[in-house]
Amino acid sequence: MPSRLAQLMGALRGPVMLMTLGLLLWLWQAHGVRFRLTWPLLVIAFGVMKLLEALAPRLEAQRPPGPSSSGLRGAGQ
Repeated sequence: MPSRLAQLMGALRGPVMLMTLGLLLWLWQAHGVRFRLTWPLLVIAFGVMKLLEALAPRLEAQRPPGPSSSGLRGAGQ
């Protein structure tokens, strides 16, 4: 089962790709930067998102554990 961070990265992949595409099309319309020269940025953005998704379990394993809610609840009683 994928970690929560990996699931988040997978869920963000679509919106990031759409924002990248929108930025590239805006550059084409507003500044005349040709899309045929900038489309590889879509591939790079996709690759970065896949890399972050693959690294997510390792990043979560390195995160120090936070305070447990059960310990806090027991202290107040």
